[in-house]
Amino acid sequence: MSPYRLIFTAVISLLISLPSFAGELHQHIEVNTTNQRVQVNFCRPERGCSLVKPETIGLPPGQLPLDKLTGTAIYVSEFTALPNGIAIDSPGFEGIAGDLSAGDRVHYVASSRLSFWNPAERQWSLAPEGIRIRLAGGLDLQPDQSCGQVFCLPKAVEGFTIFNRQGVSGINSLIVGEARPDGSLHTHLDWILETEQGAPNGPIGAYLVELSIRTDAYPTPSAPFWIMFNHSLPITEFQQAVADRVLKTSIDTALADKLFDWAESNYLSLFPNKTTSFIAVGYYARCYQNGTCVGVRDNYVFAVGGEFGPNVVNLGEFSSLLKLAGF
Repeated sequence: MSPYRLIFTAVISLLISLPSFAGELHQHIEVNTTNQRVQVNFCRPERGCSLVKPETIGLPPGQLPLDKLTGTAIYVSEFTALPNGIAIDSPGFEGIAGDLSAGDRVHYVASSRLSFWNPAERQWSLAPEGIRIRLAGGLDLQPDQSCGQVFCLPKAVEGFTIFNRQGVSGINSLIVGEARPDGSLHTHLDWILETEQGAPNGPIGAYLVELSIRTDAYPTPSAPFWIMFNHSLPITEFQQAVADRVLKTSIDTALADKLFDWAESNYLSLFPNKTTSFIAVGYYARCYQNGTCVGVRDNYVFAVGGEFGPNVVNLGEFSSLLKLAGF
């Protein structure tokens, strides 16, 4: 068991009694299977799980936190200073009886890069160099021949996933939990903010990671969703970080189109045909006949395919490239 799990158990009563809004950011992500695939939804309190009120995060009553540009669901949480680090075990994953198949193992799939809302610059960007979020407590099934038989059951080993500005490392998909005999699920993992050297640290601000969910019975992942963490921001500042995703678009699409048009005119070999922009996996992007795709996200421009190769390449800050293009 993760050492953070023991600490969370010891301090839970203290967190409930704190006058801050930390307890109000405790919530669950609802997981179920519908129409032969995994679905992830905002928790419905009438089903007995926790949902953060829109008013708590500065949204109008009844408005769910959905990214305005992409429609991606955003679940919120808040880091807590614990005796040996900065961490939290929220949001949890919840399913009521009948939501899942009995014994079906639920996995998360991590993707994208670690995003950061800087209170000084008041915008979303990539997380600073050397800062990461570790997701701990997920399980990995590994071969085990210690039983002395021809076939031994796999051994469950605790693993972890790392999110930083470069992307995802460690193990990108681990077991969240296993559905109970009645098809229900309730489990929490540990989110830890730290430096690349493993020391608890990280600048004050909001952080954003991306996950999807799959199960053994339904291996096609759910639609991706985001989890946004507050780290020591006053509530009004955190509400601004939420608003910058939910109430307005985090990308100026008109400027992005101007930059794409400029690139098509000046780098014809890289972007050989004029095409139209679209939204995909959190990017405002264009793709070309030679297999190249270019997109904007979190104030950075990325490219993949064609001469850029199979891995996503960071081309630089969106604002800097706009200046280079004369905008």
